[in-house]
Amino acid sequence: MYIALLRCLGGSASMFRMNENDMNRLAELEERVVELEIRFTHQARQLEELNEVLTESAGMISVLRKENRAFRQMLKGLAPEMLESPDE
Repeated sequence: MYIALLRCLGGSASMFRMNENDMNRLAELEERVVELEIRFTHQARQLEELNEVLTESAGMISVLRKENRAFRQMLKGLAPEMLESPDE
């Protein structure tokens, strides 16, 4: 990982003299990157799961709307003179 980082910075291992503090800092940065990758993967998985739930819920809402519409039509047929519900 360190060699790749050095190459990205445009240098080589021989160009840089890394002391123990530098090595520790690079190790910390690597840990942080790994942690961010783990979090990103977890959040991406959660987004996929939420999208599935949302898609399923939208389908259920569509079915319920159609059923509601059908029930309203049936009620209109049973009592056409009733324009409003008795509760209103």
